Amino acid sequence: MSGYLPSDLKLWPPSHIMFVNGLRAAWIVVVIWYEVCTFDYVLDTCQWPDIHQPDTPNSRIARVLVVADPQIIDHRSYPTRGFLTKASGQFFIDLNLRRSWHSTINRVKPHAVVFLGDLMDNGRATMSNSEYNAYAARFFDIFKLKDLAMPTFFLPGNHDLGLGEDVSFSLEAPTRFTSHFGPWNHKTTIGNHTVMFIDAVALVEEDVVRADRGYSYDNWPAVAGGSVDFVKRYAAHEHASPIVLFTHIPLARPHGTDCGPLRERGTIRQGQGFGYQNTLSNEASQFLLHSLRPSLIFSGDDHDYCEYSHPLPFSSASGSTTVREITVKSFSMAMGIRRPGFQLLSLISTVPALETLTQLPNSPPSLLDTPCFLPDQLGIYLNVYLPFILLSVLGLLAFNVHRTLAGGNKQAQRRPEVYPRPSHPEHSSSRANSDYELYRRSLGQTNTEDTDEDPILPLPVTKLTGSAHSSKLRGRSSSSSHSWPFYFLGRRRRISLSLPCSSANRGVHEVGLLHGFFSDVVDVAWPPLLAFCVAAWCATHV
Repeated sequence: MSGYLPSDLKLWPPSHIMFVNGLRAAWIVVVIWYEVCTFDYVLDTCQWPDIHQPDTPNSRIARVLVVADPQIIDHRSYPTRGFLTKASGQFFIDLNLRRSWHSTINRVKPHAVVFLGDLMDNGRATMSNSEYNAYAARFFDIFKLKDLAMPTFFLPGNHDLGLGEDVSFSLEAPTRFTSHFGPWNHKTTIGNHTVMFIDAVALVEEDVVRADRGYSYDNWPAVAGGSVDFVKRYAAHEHASPIVLFTHIPLARPHGTDCGPLRERGTIRQGQGFGYQNTLSNEASQFLLHSLRPSLIFSGDDHDYCEYSHPLPFSSASGSTTVREITVKSFSMAMGIRRPGFQLLSLISTVPALETLTQLPNSPPSLLDTPCFLPDQLGIYLNVYLPFILLSVLGLLAFNVHRTLAGGNKQAQRRPEVYPRPSHPEHSSSRANSDYELYRRSLGQTNTEDTDEDPILPLPVTKLTGSAHSSKLRGRSSSSSHSWPFYFLGRRRRISLSLPCSSANRGVHEVGLLHGFFSDVVDVAWPPLLAFCVAAWCATHV
């Protein structure tokens, strides 16, 4: 039968192999770049602000990484979504947080870390202790610290404790928070600076009660152990070191105040809603400014970057009549901003010589900060992966359409060939006899006595190609068709079923349009998917 094999039966053409392998290589490069390298590339310009300062004798620098609103989600975060959408959303958001944290902590190498609240999206929700413990464990698994001795400080946010008295907020949330993350109000010393952590959620709730009862902050009997009580007890004593104030909720500012060029959208406006309040009240803000006289303020909650200078009726410890407040960007891609970020704070402490004590007012600033931004992960998904997927699919589809049409044109151009029947057995070749006998068997004619047809008449037939030809002659199913032989009324019959979008008359590699298209999609997709999984594993375990 080898003499009857068609000349066009061959493997996929080199152009097809090059096209598929080229798409594979391009996808692998894209995945490795955007899932691994882009984080280090974006953070390459992120540097501590103190490196630009001249060296000062006897100085020490404490570097603090400030992170706001990681707000890791759970199954309650998007109640209208289906299970699969929730699970996939949580996976990709957690994966982005892990990669961002892994790249950040390895790049900046801070001396201390501060989280500005809203650690979990639904830490305030009613749940069992075991579920809350698993939720908190997930937070610490995402934000792993290689150096377990590194000081880490946490502020509560409205998503951690619940702001207001809604029945959906757990009464156990405050106790659970302190058991896993530490106290609500506390202070510490970092680099000869006093760092104050204020529970802004409790301050808002106490401020509402104070205002309703008509008290001012001067004569208000503060709740024992609350935020107001904590601030008043600290302000009752003199303190020489500069104060850095950390609060989850931003301080009040005039309506329409500009947040600077680094903000993505709008400005911070006073307002409130279910479980949140955009800013502290004017009275609460002035209470903090007058009582603490901070040299620098950091806040979160808003998710976007904002820089504003609050006017002071007095000079701060540094001699300034204003105090800067930095609202730090959210660290998460799911908080309505395209570029998540964080803040770097350098606290410079100097031990001056006796002869330079009079020069302290003219000394370099001891508080330096700078924002850093993370990759636009949502933009990568929407503006890189999605268009590339569409182009790849359309390219593979167009290639397979062209292949199918070209194969069909070749079939139409073939000249039908006739199996010759020898005029006499003595004058025929053994190969022709064999071919003719196989042909008759394919029609169920085992011998001339089994059929009524004249065995002398020639039987013209278009020659079948490739494996489809051989499989039909041998009564087997090919990749494009299936056949079943049976006997009926003394004659051998056969039922053949061709698969859709394919032709039984094509060569072994001339598969149908859909079959070839989906095969190509799988061939192109699995290497970059494997690269994505490896990158995800490294971000989770390395």
